[in-house]
Amino acid sequence: MTAGSVIEALSDPTRRRIVTLLSRGPKRAGELAAEVGMSAPAMSRHLRVLLSALVITDERLDQDARARVFRLRPQSIKSVQAWLDELMAGWADPDAIADDQATETDRAAESDQAAESIDSR
Repeated sequence: MTAGSVIEALSDPTRRRIVTLLSRGPKRAGELAAEVGMSAPAMSRHLRVLLSALVITDERLDQDARARVFRLRPQSIKSVQAWLDELMAGWADPDAIADDQATETDRAAESDQAAESIDSR
């Protein structure tokens, strides 16, 4: 499991929704499909991606070997958090970088407005 495979698996909004639902507790595939509002085969494809990226795990129930319960693997999210922490450690002052980026965005917007003003004359 790498941070990249986890990020790739979570790049899909439906899979992020599944992870959010599983963050509240384990669920069966049918429960997830009903809550997300999709067919069982479509849910199966999303669960397969999350399983292969090791974002979730599944287990068979003793009373019904056909039924599987899915749950999150917290270590997968920890790998992404560790990567983000490492990335941020290289920044001298993360707050200053965010402020600089906001200022650059403001300048770009002002420049666009000025260009539109000139074009409309």
